[in-house]
Amino acid sequence: MGFLDNSGDIILDAVLTDLGRKRLSEGNGSFNVTKFALGDEEINYGLWNGNHPSGSAYYDLEIIQTPVLESFTNNTSTMKSRLMSYNNNELFYLPILKLNTSSGLMGQVHNEEKVHLVAVDAATQGTVGFGGEPKSLGGAGNKSGVLFGFTPADVDHMIIVDQGIDNSLYVSNLDNEGLREAGYIVEIDKRFGKIVDPNGDVIQVTRNNETSNLAVQDDDGILSYTITADEQTDIIELSPTGPFVFDGSKGSRLKFKIQASEILSSNDSYFDRYGFSKSIAMYQGGSISMKCIDTIVRVTGVKLGNSIDIPVRFVKHPAQS
Repeated sequence: MGFLDNSGDIILDAVLTDLGRKRLSEGNGSFNVTKFALGDEEINYGLWNGNHPSGSAYYDLEIIQTPVLESFTNNTSTMKSRLMSYNNNELFYLPILKLNTSSGLMGQVHNEEKVHLVAVDAATQGTVGFGGEPKSLGGAGNKSGVLFGFTPADVDHMIIVDQGIDNSLYVSNLDNEGLREAGYIVEIDKRFGKIVDPNGDVIQVTRNNETSNLAVQDDDGILSYTITADEQTDIIELSPTGPFVFDGSKGSRLKFKIQASEILSSNDSYFDRYGFSKSIAMYQGGSISMKCIDTIVRVTGVKLGNSIDIPVRFVKHPAQS
């Protein structure tokens, strides 16, 4: 990785996606650029100086001369924000994605860890770990802030992402501006887990009378799910009800759970390689030492390109290893 000199020249630095490079290497004419995205992650628009003594031609001088990052070939490290074009020049606010941690929707994070905890095996879910007496992380039935990664259907807790405008002065129908998201891309590291629906079932799609799993794995081992409202009504709510995290215009809602990978559930190899040990507080007092792995789940809107990185911690009681 490096920086490109941006002292005055206009620079376009582009890379192909994994699929684009594959088709280009085939040399059979199948390579054809049909989609592209633009990004400005490294630009700080706070450098705009409307009081520059030399006049308006210099207001954006520092922005223009900011060094530009070289394009990343790793798709997990780039394009967190994408540049968009809108026909309506009177849009003062745009929707964003925000984690909904409402207890009424079972979207809580752990009180002290402030992340979603994923129990990776039955023992950690049960008597020795989170579910049993006298020390349980969530109490009977509702393990607040804990997803069951071994049997996701056995607890109601899930991850919930809301779309909307975070400004109480702007309340309108997002459909009028074409700003309501009807599809999301959810990405997770395959080594640690996969995405399932709120019922704990594998996410599948039926197209042309054929049913298949929705997950697509890239060359970095990242599972990607492109989920649309017309195909996955249990996962995406276009007009959600219940507690919402925005005071302004409300968009759609995404809901899902996480199932831990078989490797995390069956042995400690990944915990020993990538993880750490931490004392996790129990809601009924005291704490229990757990083996932990921290990662993120990235959610990106298909239409607007907004994204959010959700911190997730996979946990395992060491006595059950």
